[in-house]
Parts: sequence; structure tokens; C-alpha cells
Amino acid sequence: MMDFDPERIASSPFVPGALGALVTALKFTPGASWPERAINVVAGSLVAGYMAPPVLEYFKVVSPSAMGGASFLLGLLSMSIVAAILSAVRETKWAEIVTGWLTKNRGTP
Repeated sequence: MMDFDPERIASSPFVPGALGALVTALKFTPGASWPERAINVVAGSLVAGYMAPPVLEYFKVVSPSAMGGASFLLGLLSMSIVAAILSAVRETKWAEIVTGWLTKNRGTP
């Protein structure tokens, strides 16, 4: 049987990361379906949970409140950044770029 420790859950960077991602999913992703929003919350929580500890360790910050704040911020921003990157990838005309690169590197006269 799993041991349920509320203090450990509350101090986990995944919880504030999920809350930050939830804010983003509900407020800042208009037109997204509910499954997409759920995936955004999970992904934002994972980004925050795995990235906040090393970022704070790098800056030598050991405060539990700083961990919560950084996790919330990473959860909040991670999906916005990913959405912007995916939008840019979708809007890029890859065929023209590859064709231009191939003709330029082929040395055609």
C-alpha cells in the first residue's frame, strides 16, 4: 500500500507547476479542446517538476517558497512557450526552405 504524505505532496514542485499550467490552460489557450488543455496541464507540471529544482540549484536558492514560485512560473510559462514554438513551426514554409537550401548547396549554375 502506498504511503500518503500530504506534506511531501504540498512541497513537490509538480503541484505548483500543475496549478500554473492549469491557469494557462484555462485562461490563455482559447480554442483548445478539453483533452488538449488536460495534456497542457500534465506537460506543464512535468516541465516545472523536473526543471525548477535544477534551475534553483544552479542559482543556489534553497527556499521552499522560491521552489513553489519557480515551479508555478515554469508551469505557467512552459505551455505558452511551447505553443508559440509549435505555431512558428506550423507557419514556417519548410518546403521552400529545404528547396532553397538544396539548390544553393547543389551548386547549380
